[in-house]
Amino acid sequence: MKKYLYRFSIILAFCFLILFSCALRWGNVGDKGVLLYFSAQPIQKDNIQNVGRFFRAGERVYYMLLNPKGFRDDYIRVQIVKKEEKTYHWGYKIYWSKDYHIDHSQNEFMSYFVIDEPGYYFMQVFSFDDFNRVVARNDFWIK
Repeated sequence: MKKYLYRFSIILAFCFLILFSCALRWGNVGDKGVLLYFSAQPIQKDNIQNVGRFFRAGERVYYMLLNPKGFRDDYIRVQIVKKEEKTYHWGYKIYWSKDYHIDHSQNEFMSYFVIDEPGYYFMQVFSFDDFNRVVARNDFWIK
């Protein structure tokens, strides 16, 4: 009985070490951008709580990418994707895309955009070192 209990505890410890090492590798949220904030007014530290996801067509939508560990590359690509309702499978199309030069001394990036077409959109941000990995993503609606 002691022999089986010893083997079971060794196997359990080994499984725990595997799960812990996988969590460190794939669960590291610190490398990703924490969040994209959207607001109808310019985002500042005193109004960061007044963020939203619903905006009117033609109004400025300010956004802020907050990355506590800083940016690794000199450029980021910001892309807005629109969800098309007229297709059978709710297709997506790239509505707008722009590359920005960023400051490494800052942990955030702020800008704005204007969209005239109502619909459901999401914004995704890529680092120039890997266009297959999204740094941050968030969605919003234009009415």
